[in-house]
Amino acid sequence: MAKRLRAVALLLVISAAVFSVACGVKSNPTPSSRLIPATPPQVVLKPTGEGMLISFNIPAAPNPPRAVEGIKIYYGYLPLTGDPACPPCPPRLRKFYDFTLQKGKSKVDPMEGGRFSYLDTAAPQNMEAIYQVILIDASGRVSKPSPLVRMPRLAPAAAPLNLKVTSGDNEVILAWEEVKVSAKGDKLTDISGYVVVRKGPEGTKQLNERPLTMAMLKDQTVVNGKDYSYQIFATRSYRDKHLPGQGSNWAKAAPKDMKPPAAPSDLAGASAKDGIYLRYTPSPDRDVAGYHVYRKAKGGQWTKISESLVVENVFTDKNVKPEKIYYYRVQAVDEADNLSQFSEVMDIVHLP
Repeated sequence: MAKRLRAVALLLVISAAVFSVACGVKSNPTPSSRLIPATPPQVVLKPTGEGMLISFNIPAAPNPPRAVEGIKIYYGYLPLTGDPACPPCPPRLRKFYDFTLQKGKSKVDPMEGGRFSYLDTAAPQNMEAIYQVILIDASGRVSKPSPLVRMPRLAPAAAPLNLKVTSGDNEVILAWEEVKVSAKGDKLTDISGYVVVRKGPEGTKQLNERPLTMAMLKDQTVVNGKDYSYQIFATRSYRDKHLPGQGSNWAKAAPKDMKPPAAPSDLAGASAKDGIYLRYTPSPDRDVAGYHVYRKAKGGQWTKISESLVVENVFTDKNVKPEKIYYYRVQAVDEADNLSQFSEVMDIVHLP
């Protein structure tokens, strides 16, 4: 009997050892809540002429079972004054659009993720569209709902007319007609201002965060010698939002340097066998491209005698006659073709 008890005890010890080795726990199990798809961090709404554009990011997946393959966009439309039964109550969204992501059949690869967008053409004008997004992965796990996002879809304001652009020195001045009607010609009383969009070397960007209250703008963030284009949008106000309407025609601008360089000075000359040699002190401006040389005979008219820009501070006039008196003056030209004042006039008799 004692031998049998010892055998049973030994068997229990061996079984326990084997079980502990086979089922040892190396770390805490991953909670199931951490395996559900991530909620879209930001859902962006943009009203357009065709409907309401909804866009958000789909997260990339670490493995196929966690790839997002399903999207539900819950939606609802309310009067601008809110739910008639309870204006301050949060809306309850029951209807939804259902989407399936498949590799090669949609713009977003389920494994790689990317930006998903959908144009809700059913969103009515002059009502507030409200949305909430849920993501579903390949294993059927469902994300937490995104926060509610809401945006009114108002009839767009008409495009500003007669956009005039004046290019200056490191600045562009814009002016346009005020907008008072919608794109369909209906009178509007809620125009909150204007936004200005510029295309340039740095790309396309909106210049003002809040709408301008006047139909004009002086853009002093431009660089001389660069090309720019501008477009204006009138905005309608709704609560704390300013909704842009139709855009104006693009207008081009090319700001440039308009400051003339300083004139050259100390013009002097000497007569030699092959002509009259001129020398002068260059203009101190760094953007000077060259110089024009002018000459006239006694009682005659000034004539430019340099066929091209003179890039040095010396010049030889070989088209002169002995014992005649000549008058000279020099003018600087900068890289923007601005002309300086003339230097002092120098006269000399050609005695070769």
